Amino acid sequence: MDTLKDIDEARSWLDAQEAKVVTRVLDLQTEQTRHDPRGWGYETTLTAAEISAALHLPDRTAGFLVEHSTLLTRYYPATLEALEAGKLSRRHAWAVVEEATSIPDTDPTATAEFEARLIEVASLTTVVKFRQQANRLREQLHPETITTRHKRAVKERGVYLTPSYDGMAWLEAYLSLDQAAGIFHRVDTAARALQGPDESRTLTQLRADVLTDVLTSAGATGHMSAVEPATGEPAGEAAATEEPVTDGASEPDGTDSPDATGVPDGTGVPDGTGGLVGRGGAGAYWGVQAKVFVTVPVMTLLGGDAPGELEGYGPIDPDTARKLAGHAPSFTRILTHPFTGARLGADATTYRVPKDLQDAVRVRDRTCRHPGCNRLAVFCELDHTKPWSQGGKTSYGNLAALCKRHHKLKSEGYWHYRQPEPGMIIAISPMGETYLTRPDPPPAPLPETPPPF
Repeated sequence: MDTLKDIDEARSWLDAQEAKVVTRVLDLQTEQTRHDPRGWGYETTLTAAEISAALHLPDRTAGFLVEHSTLLTRYYPATLEALEAGKLSRRHAWAVVEEATSIPDTDPTATAEFEARLIEVASLTTVVKFRQQANRLREQLHPETITTRHKRAVKERGVYLTPSYDGMAWLEAYLSLDQAAGIFHRVDTAARALQGPDESRTLTQLRADVLTDVLTSAGATGHMSAVEPATGEPAGEAAATEEPVTDGASEPDGTDSPDATGVPDGTGVPDGTGGLVGRGGAGAYWGVQAKVFVTVPVMTLLGGDAPGELEGYGPIDPDTARKLAGHAPSFTRILTHPFTGARLGADATTYRVPKDLQDAVRVRDRTCRHPGCNRLAVFCELDHTKPWSQGGKTSYGNLAALCKRHHKLKSEGYWHYRQPEPGMIIAISPMGETYLTRPDPPPAPLPETPPPF
């Protein structure tokens, strides 16, 4: 146990040194951009992009590293000292910083006292329990009322999707506590009402099926009925859908948005497998509105067992792939060769990227091609790796998906890219580091099974 404790202290010391080095990299980047007006305000973004590529981190994770390291080093030296001494882990130190920064720095003495008390609590418990105690302490010392803070915090509400394994994903929502509790209570009540001696699903599974039914029981346009059957009251405002921001090379045309207006018959009933029945074969996919590509081997459409793939998320079972390819209007079907798995694409003779070529490049790249960036390609801009003005072609081998941020960094001349072969991207950072990225291969066909005779 002593050895484990020594290792933990050594790890904390290394984390403290990392925070100092990251802050130093930011200082060097700031000094470098000080002489270039184009870089003013880009210091943190450029530093995060550089670290992201060097450490193989997602861009957002690298941004958090830069932010927390800077706060630790410049504004919370007591927490940095506790981390360096092995009294706190990095998770504890980051949690202390997050709690400390949640109170306005109007009184330096009060802020220092709050930090000291946070360090004392954090060194004695787990991160989860620390946050619970820190929240109570924060309420005692915060100069603003919770009413004022809640009005500001509710503007940050959002819904997030995190892909998982085996064709599954986590769906999370950051909401006002009363709304979140109300939603869960409604789902839980409906799920418990379905329990009975003939019901094989667990309560957890029933909650998931109820939630899926409620959120996917809209018409093909994604709009819920104007009146909720259970209450007769208005269903509320329709949620707006976000469109990807693009430039002239990837501006969506009218075909990007589904225009079906039909409303499915029936209300839909959970079928015990996570899907719905009673929608004319479309299952639970009527409510899906995002522009998503589903890659389906040709033989799978004919009843084969090869898995499909949902762009940016991962493999899906053959039955789901067939349903999406055949019924969901907001999914774009991309067929692959039954033996090679290759996708088809076409080049163009104009600057504007034709629709089929847009789809082919986005399916190939899946995400922004900048090292470490996980922004889905469907929300990215398509960039001519070799600029059109310099003789670059609008072709499968000269286009790549770049999110708005990294496209801008390329356009401003900070990052440079080459594409020696279709899909192979060589990225060169402002500090001269070179990174090679390749797209994930298309879903491989299943090996042929010899006949049993």
